[in-house]
Amino acid sequence: MMNVLIQKVCSLTIVICCSVFSIGVHCQVEVLNSVWLLNEGGSLETPSVGVYNPTEDTFVVVMEFEEAGFTTDVIVADGAAFAAADNRIYRFNLDTYEVEASVELEGVRNLAYYNGAIYATRGEYDFETGGSVEFDAYFIWFNSETLIWEGELPAAEGVGFDSEGLVVKNGVAYIAINHAFTWGEEVGLLGVYDLETGDYAEHDLGENGKNPVHLKVTDNEVLLVNNTDWSATSISRVELPSLGASLAAVNTMTVAGVSSGCNAASLIGDELVFQIVNEAGMRRASVFDLTPSSEMWGPATDVYYSMEVSPVNGDVYATVTNFVGDAEVQILDAFGTLISSFQAGAIPGGIAFDVRSVVGISDLEVVDGSFLVGEYDLMGRVWSPGNRGVKLERRSDGTTRAIYIAE
Repeated sequence: MMNVLIQKVCSLTIVICCSVFSIGVHCQVEVLNSVWLLNEGGSLETPSVGVYNPTEDTFVVVMEFEEAGFTTDVIVADGAAFAAADNRIYRFNLDTYEVEASVELEGVRNLAYYNGAIYATRGEYDFETGGSVEFDAYFIWFNSETLIWEGELPAAEGVGFDSEGLVVKNGVAYIAINHAFTWGEEVGLLGVYDLETGDYAEHDLGENGKNPVHLKVTDNEVLLVNNTDWSATSISRVELPSLGASLAAVNTMTVAGVSSGCNAASLIGDELVFQIVNEAGMRRASVFDLTPSSEMWGPATDVYYSMEVSPVNGDVYATVTNFVGDAEVQILDAFGTLISSFQAGAIPGGIAFDVRSVVGISDLEVVDGSFLVGEYDLMGRVWSPGNRGVKLERRSDGTTRAIYIAE
């Protein structure tokens, strides 16, 4: 027997998937503990990283990057948050927000995690030449705990130009290669690097597929949004053997006369949604064949700069910015209906979700007909092993008990 129990705990939505057998009840609980937001800053504000607490509906800046001119990406993985700020990668403690490690990497763009390593793409503008900085490697990885250098793919053997989007799925890295910092010489390539075998392949997105900026990976295909020469937009769908296809196949479709610029794109259900400059609402295309929809996604009032979908409940977090002052982050459902919003810093770009498993199968204990569904501190954050102070235990019958943990 399988059932799903959805319950509010201290205003925080959790999803409990339970299987009931004759020997007892086995549950795994996932909760959205916090949302990390990377603010790119602007002419009046220092780049920073902040944390939104969905329980308290509060946003707090946890670090300003005083030496950075901008930020590029943030992810949550391996029990930590990782942020790319200008020429440095930082590892943050998810509970204390302290910096646990950092490493310098000129031109760091996007980040991904796999099997104890943080992978990074690179791309940088050279103010002396007016083009791209030439690196010996555009794809580099570090130990996820210490951020000590572990390896790289030499440019002569693999990724050879400025790169942006990065997704690692099932041990394969998918890399959007654009050469975007050399005006008029942009390229459109999808790099595919097997992290286990070291095999590398590139797939040309075609003449109309240059300058890919967004990269999304499903179980069956890679989808890209391309800025071309900045006067038009195109979208690409790539089938690959690593994703189950018998042969590699590239399909690129032009969205003529409009530019997506640096605006948001995301996968929502079976559709790729992407924002066009100065268009309210987002355009939609089928992930299966790129067929466009005649209807827009989202409110016809805002232009979204960045967007990510919560893995817990499918809510969409989207940012609206005027590129000067503090910006609004909207929370919408999968149909684009506004649920709520909160204020963040200037130009919020990267979004990452801190999802915790509250109760595992081995942790479940049925007492008087109820079982533990969550452990929290007094701020409503998920309790972590090693914490000290008052711990609140929430049970399935709605009761809560407080326990003081001294050591």
